[in-house]
Amino acid sequence: MESPSTTPSPTAESDSPWLVTWEAPASHIQLRLFCFHHAGASASTFRAWQGQLPQSVQIIAVQLPGREYRMSEPLLSDMREIVAALMKVMPPLLDKPYAFFGHSMGALLGFELARMLRAHALPPPVMLFVSGRTAPQFRWRDPATRLLPDDELVAAVRDYNGTPEELLSDISLRELWLPRFRADLTASVMYDYIAQAPLNLPLVVMSGESDPLVFPEGLRGWAEHSARAVKFFSYPGDHFFLFSAEADIIEQVRAELRPYLTRTR
Repeated sequence: MESPSTTPSPTAESDSPWLVTWEAPASHIQLRLFCFHHAGASASTFRAWQGQLPQSVQIIAVQLPGREYRMSEPLLSDMREIVAALMKVMPPLLDKPYAFFGHSMGALLGFELARMLRAHALPPPVMLFVSGRTAPQFRWRDPATRLLPDDELVAAVRDYNGTPEELLSDISLRELWLPRFRADLTASVMYDYIAQAPLNLPLVVMSGESDPLVFPEGLRGWAEHSARAVKFFSYPGDHFFLFSAEADIIEQVRAELRPYLTRTR
C-alpha cells in the first residue's frame, strides 16, 4: 500500500475524481489500461507503471473515495455502488481499445465492471488481468476479518506484509487509513456473486506462490468466466507479490498487450 505522501490528481480526459493519470501523451495513446487498487490502497499503487509500459499505453488508475485528494468524501462499502459510480464516468474513455488490471479487491471490481459494461452494450475490454484473488464464485477466505476490533485487524493486516509499518504503528495515520481499509474489505467480502454467461474476452490470472488468501481451486475457477483464452501466471511472494514481483508483472502485462499495439517503445 502506498505512502500517505503521494498526491495524484484526476485525469484531464474525464475531469472525474474517480480516475487518475500521471502522464497523458494524447497523440500516442493506442490503448488505455484501467487499474483497480486493493483494499485500503489508492490510485498511487500504479504510479510507477506509466513509465514502464510503452508510451502508447495510458495508465488510468481508479481512485475510490476517502483517500488522497478524496479524503473528505464518504467511504463506500458496497461493490455494486462503486461499479455504478464508475459506469457514469468511464464511457467517454472507452473510445480506444482498453484493458483492466485489478489486484485483490480490484480484481473483483474489474470483473464486475466488465460485466456491467456488457449489460449496457458498451465496448468491452480487450483483456482482463485479475491478480491475487480467487474467482468471484468463491467467498473470501477470512470474511470475519472485517469485523475484528482495530488492534486485531491491524495485526491481521500486518501478517499480509503489504502495508507500510508507518500506517499501522502511527496512531494518527492508522486512524485515517483503517476506516478505508475496513470499508474496502467489506465491499470485497460481502460481494454477492450472481452467475452469468462468460465474458467474451481473454483473461489473465496472476497469483503469488505463497499467498495465504488464495487457493488452487479458487484460482482455476476464473476459467469459468471467459469464453476466450485464459492464462495463469504464478510469481514468488505472498498476497502482495504485486510489489515484490512488480517488474515481472509489468513485463507480462506488456507482453499480453503487445498484439493490440502497432508500435512499442
